[in-house]
This record gives sequence, C-alpha cells and structure tokens, in this order.
Amino acid sequence: MRCLYGSRFVVPSVTRARPRRRVLLFFIDGIGVGSSDASINPLVSLDRPVLRLTERETPRSAAVGAPASARGVDASLGIPGLPQSATGQTTILTGVNAPAAMGRHVSGLPGPTLRRILAESSLLKELAERGLDATFLNAFGPRFFEAEPRHRRLSATTLATLAAGVKLRTWEDLTEGRAVVHDLTHWRMRDYGFDLPRREPEEAGAIIAREAMRADFSLFEYFETDRAAHAMDRAAADRCLDDLSAALETVLSQADLRELLVLVVSDHGNLEDLRVKTHTKNPAFFAAWGAWDGLPEPRSLLDIAPLVREALGATAGA
Repeated sequence: MRCLYGSRFVVPSVTRARPRRRVLLFFIDGIGVGSSDASINPLVSLDRPVLRLTERETPRSAAVGAPASARGVDASLGIPGLPQSATGQTTILTGVNAPAAMGRHVSGLPGPTLRRILAESSLLKELAERGLDATFLNAFGPRFFEAEPRHRRLSATTLATLAAGVKLRTWEDLTEGRAVVHDLTHWRMRDYGFDLPRREPEEAGAIIAREAMRADFSLFEYFETDRAAHAMDRAAADRCLDDLSAALETVLSQADLRELLVLVVSDHGNLEDLRVKTHTKNPAFFAAWGAWDGLPEPRSLLDIAPLVREALGATAGA
C-alpha cells in the first residue's frame, strides 16, 4: 500500500522479489568537478577528503576508503547555456532529458512541462509501482502543510515524491529521529524562526544511514551549497562542506555497505569555482560507495535513474 498525506489506497498486487541491494541517493545541489586549486575550490580541503573530487583527485572516505566509482558527469546534455537546477534535478529523478524537452536549461522550481515529466516518469513512482519502498528523508515543516496546495513551493524532489504517492515526512518525524532537514544541523531552520535544537551533522548522518537501511530507495536533498556558491561566500561554503562531510562519513561508517549503495550526486557545477556567482559548465559531482558490484559507470545526469533501476533490479523486463 502507498500513502499520501495520511490517506491510504491499494495498488495492484505485485510479485516482489528482494532487490539485489538498497540505494541511497545523497543529492547535493551545485557542486561540480573543477580545479584542484584550493584558493578557488573549497572541495579541495584536506579536512574533507570524502568530497575531494577534482579534475585530478578522487575522494576518499576516512571510514571505508575510496569509492567504487567517482567521476564528473555531463550536466549540459547537449543544450547550450549553463546547466540549471529545475531541469538537472528533473533529469536525475526521471532519466528524461529535461533540458532537451524544454529547449533550454531552467532554474528554480519546475514549471508545467517539468511537472508533467515528473508526474509521468518519477523514479520514486516507478519503484513504488513495482512494489519497492521509495522514500524522501527530508522533513517538511508545518508551514508547508498549512499552506494551500496551490501556494506550496514544490521542488523537483518534492514533485517526484508526491507522484509516487509517498507520504512526506513531518516535523514529528524530524523530532523523533526519523527524518532530517536539508541543512542537516537545523541552523537554517533556526534562522527561519523554528524552535529546533541544534543537531550535530553526525547525528543527521546516523538518521540517514538508519532510515536508508529500512527502504529499498531513499533520497536526501541538500541545497545550501548552491546558495553559498551564488553568494561567493567561502565561509558559508566551508560550513556546508564541513556538515556534509561529517554526515556522509557517518552514513558510510554506520550503514551496511554490503547491502546499501550510496550515490552522491549533484545537478550542476557551482561551488567548485568561487570566482563566479553563476553555475559552471564543469561536470557534475558523482561518487558511489558500497554495493556497486559491476554497475555501469554513468556518463551524464541521464544515467542516474537507469543506474538506480539496475541496482534495484527494476529495469524493463526484470
């Protein structure tokens, strides 16, 4: 059964074979593979080796070592201009070339065409229809649920989740340790006026690891990196990367990587070059730890959804 805002409805019976592995898609907005020059690229820091993917270097986890795969993936997808979030994230979450469908790269939140693509081709929807557990680990605050549906700001990740009929996690899930917010430690939520205690990034990572081991497919989204890059703010960038590094290291050390495949994916470049306010044309960040076991190397954002399907045994005819 699937659940949407607490209402339940029955989906057709599916013969459910145990997938070969579980998958966590650890999505980080706006980090690309760029220069190894630490003066312009905060990803180069020796204090955060798990995120140190550059044109000459490969990341390494202090807990579990080198990833099974790490590379830059094409975010331009044959369309001129700078890659953007709405089209890039839609592509990641569907396997559809969203920039080609739009004829351009689209920033911000998905409009009608991208919403239609997400409604029809959401990876979470496809997995749920195959009888697999698909979930979004980010918690949504009371303001989201109190707003009229037509006034809600819906990101690609949210739309992909809603298309699957998957229940969104709430503040109750957050406070009871079943969810995280996008900033990991609650600093942004506290700036917005929410009365939430500070959470250490390692605690957030432990929650992500635990919840990812309970589902076939899990999604986590972090987007403060893109904000820091647009502001060309090195201190903010370092703060984001410190939190992300600590959380990701905790995920890798606490999850069972014999069973869980952790995919760290971005939608476009930005933070890796703090000399500019805009996105970049650098390849987007991709790294994979855990149950890789001969999966195909992705070349572009178009390959992420098919990679997840293959990892879960959810390809056509499977």
